[in-house]
Amino acid sequence: MHKYLFILGQANDLAKEEITTVLDEAQDKILKTGTNFVVASSGKNAEQLMSTLGGTVKIADFIETIDDPSKLTDEKWLIYLKQSIAKANGDKIHFGFSLYNDSNRNYRAINKTALAIKRQLKQKHKVRLVSSKEPVLSSVIVATNKLLGNELLIVKYNNKWLLGMTRAVQDFVKYGQRDMNRPGRDSKSGMLPPKVAQMMINIGSISRQKTILDPFCGSGTVLQEAILLGFKKINGSDLSPRAVSDSNKNITWLKKEFNLESEVNIKQSDIKNLSKDFAPNSIDLIVTEPFMGDARIIKNKRSINQLTDIKQELQYLYLESFAQFKKILKPGGKIVFIFPIFRIKDQTIPTLDKNIIQQINFELIPPKIKSDQLSDNGNIIYSRPGQVVQRELSLWQ
Repeated sequence: MHKYLFILGQANDLAKEEITTVLDEAQDKILKTGTNFVVASSGKNAEQLMSTLGGTVKIADFIETIDDPSKLTDEKWLIYLKQSIAKANGDKIHFGFSLYNDSNRNYRAINKTALAIKRQLKQKHKVRLVSSKEPVLSSVIVATNKLLGNELLIVKYNNKWLLGMTRAVQDFVKYGQRDMNRPGRDSKSGMLPPKVAQMMINIGSISRQKTILDPFCGSGTVLQEAILLGFKKINGSDLSPRAVSDSNKNITWLKKEFNLESEVNIKQSDIKNLSKDFAPNSIDLIVTEPFMGDARIIKNKRSINQLTDIKQELQYLYLESFAQFKKILKPGGKIVFIFPIFRIKDQTIPTLDKNIIQQINFELIPPKIKSDQLSDNGNIIYSRPGQVVQRELSLWQ
């Protein structure tokens, strides 16, 4: 059993919910959570976990907790580097550190200790202290500078400091490759980030034996991530012929690029007629970001009243969607569904009316995590600064 320190990406709540779901097994246990980290025990190795988790940027072996950064001495730090030093065999030793949630004063003090270690190591080894302008080294810096096993993570939490040595970082190259290099991209219709799609799938189910469907598949991001996560029975549909074409192009490209096999079935289908294209009780899991309104029109609205018609049209579309889902889902089947929340100045306009959907016998499953950033409906919100439309992520059964 390993004890890990997970460093989370920008979508902290979503990443915590993903980890909590993925580790929701008898032998795994969440031990501590903070704003941007989770400490947990797991029987899986760090590389396995990193290949599964979309919201985690670093995974470190948890070492210990100290009550004052001054206790991080050069002697203690050298013990953490012992294995790397022993394996050097004349090669240059790269090491570095990242300090989270702390002051510049403590960063300077820890950097001073790091420089002392560098001087000691230079007596017998070639050595390089990797640093950046920020107190945190990015995953890119860690990966490109041979810092796996050599980066010390220091995370301040409740006036204590958690220590860990990085073992895996998010594969930024592959994420960029499958987002930007795929042949079918349509930025005008909205682009669901691959990491968010991956987190949505994980929150819906950790079983790769499930039959999954994205009924608003767009360019196929959810379908791609389902293949990469190991799902074998994958379905997609969309009203747009271009979306179906783009999805097919992207799936063909992905399978060839990453040497993968999976059964993928993509249909052109109106959401109102979904139950005519998919058999009753045939789908275990639906994961989707639906049509969320024309972003160009929404951006030009200046008041809540101007958005009322758009909100009502979307609510009707979503209710029709859930009515169709009910016909094709297996008993106990789940839905991960994004509802847009419009932001006008300091006001928000949610499109989710959970009472309407609950009336057709769907249950809204609350997140496992606790957070003061949840929506009024109790769901996790994903958004970036300045976005007019937020994503409210909901889980239904």
